[in-house]
Amino acid sequence: MGKHSLPGRGDSFGESGTGEGDSASGPTPGADGRWQGRRRRTDGGRRGVSVGVIAALVTVVVLVGGIVLWRFFGDALSRRSADAARQCVEGTATVAVVADPAIAVNATAFAEAYNDEAKPVGDTCVSVVVTAADSAAVVDGLTGTWPADLGERPALWIPASSLPAAQLQAAAGKQIVSDARSLVTSPVVLAMRPQLKEALTGQGWPALPGLQNNPTGLDALNLPGWGPLRLALPVTGAADASYVVAEAVATTSAPPGAPATGGLPATGALLAGQPRLADDTAGEAWNAMMAAGDPAAAPVHAVAITEQQLYQRTSDLADAADAVAEWFPDGPVAVADFPTVLLDGPWLSEEQVAAASEFARFMRKPEQTSALVDAGFRTEGKMPKGNAVVGFGPLAAPLPVGDDEVRAAIAAVAVPGVAATTTVMLNQSLPAAPAALRDRVAALPPSAAVGLWTFNQVEGQSLVSTGPLADDLGGQQRGAALTSALDGLAPTGSGVSFTTLRLVYADAVANYQPGQPNSVLVITQGPHTDRTLDGPGLEEFISSAVDPNRPVAVNVVTVAGDPDRPTWEAVAQLTGGSYLEVPGPDSPELIAAVSRLLD
Repeated sequence: MGKHSLPGRGDSFGESGTGEGDSASGPTPGADGRWQGRRRRTDGGRRGVSVGVIAALVTVVVLVGGIVLWRFFGDALSRRSADAARQCVEGTATVAVVADPAIAVNATAFAEAYNDEAKPVGDTCVSVVVTAADSAAVVDGLTGTWPADLGERPALWIPASSLPAAQLQAAAGKQIVSDARSLVTSPVVLAMRPQLKEALTGQGWPALPGLQNNPTGLDALNLPGWGPLRLALPVTGAADASYVVAEAVATTSAPPGAPATGGLPATGALLAGQPRLADDTAGEAWNAMMAAGDPAAAPVHAVAITEQQLYQRTSDLADAADAVAEWFPDGPVAVADFPTVLLDGPWLSEEQVAAASEFARFMRKPEQTSALVDAGFRTEGKMPKGNAVVGFGPLAAPLPVGDDEVRAAIAAVAVPGVAATTTVMLNQSLPAAPAALRDRVAALPPSAAVGLWTFNQVEGQSLVSTGPLADDLGGQQRGAALTSALDGLAPTGSGVSFTTLRLVYADAVANYQPGQPNSVLVITQGPHTDRTLDGPGLEEFISSAVDPNRPVAVNVVTVAGDPDRPTWEAVAQLTGGSYLEVPGPDSPELIAAVSRLLD
């Protein structure tokens, strides 16, 4: 409609309904009936908007705004869900962690907490899975065939001690470990009857081998009828205690200025004299020590164990202080350092490596370290409360540790491998080899089969036939015969190594023992002095003598600079063996190599 002024009070439209009387000007009747001029409305001629209209408008605005906001937040949430889905487009990667049984329960709980809050790595989600395993099984698996019962090959390993980590690097190369640092610690102690602890006051690590092998060792310490020490050094379930005790005895028994390997004879004697039990588990050793009856007659008087394990075993034991005591030998304290060992290998993806590193950091957060302290571990600045047996008091200075090669040699002696058949072929020109062989033989299980050939510049000869160490040879066990033969060797120069190996290898194949590894261990430094057989001739013989149904590996340890190296490398490759070069004829690396290859 056209623009109009609203009628004033008393105004009327004309009959025609066209509203001529509503013109913009002209006279209008006043209240007194007199006519006066019309004035223009200064408010534009509009009345106020009704409340109903305003309410309706507000309702519309609210509804429209709600729809807009609903669509906005709905789109945002949809985008967030889509983004989250896209972050896991590569699926979920399992991050395998293998941990010593002493800490595996805690590590499993930490993994569950970590998985609840872990962010994807790239486009892959991660899930940490923890499996418990002793160090010997992990080292064997990572250097050979990984056992299926331990799950996937790990990205992170938490052994009880860094010694087996050194053993792993010596066997597989340093590159297999990208990082290793202690998570918690627990000193290794000897658990024993209280009266034995009192008698051992003032004794240190170097005294243990003598007390272990002396039939009246404890009688001389005012314990009549107790006999020898009878210290059990279990391999399984003892949180690497056997490794750590072996290192402590070797380090403190070595001659002044010598590496810890100089004390391996003492370690070998301690291990050789330990009680023979139904198995090598910590549980079996503990039960033998705690059996009812006269403690002097018990098959075990003491058990190597960590402080944390002793705390766990005695926390719920009635009258624990009357039954068992914790003893620290005098001298430096041997410590299980529980490192987080980050592994690196072709079986791992970048996402698994990154997640393993993040999980290692996660376990060091205060909440996790507090849980570890409650379980009996020591952490920096935090100490468990203790019980009637374990007080968690201050410690003496820690045991100094050697380099990885030395530690690997000690670890190899401390925990022998599975029973195997090995014929040793020794060049008498290596002064340190006989002692290393003797100590290693002493640490092998009675079922292990070992034989000894030697060679000099004139001939090669068999000194001890190959067979189980426990077998009788003319009134003495084969192990004792080997020790006597090694002790009686005189150093010579290089020798007829090629012709001797021809004899040894043929004998090893002919007398192959099924169901276990068979090998020849050649220890030499060259050059060979053979006149009737050269390197190509030896390689040709080995190629023709290899029998796939009777596999015999030839492992060679030689000194740097040996001109026969190409031949030895070829022989090792032809037979599926290994070749190792050590820097010197009496180096710690030679001892480590002998310890690792003689199983």
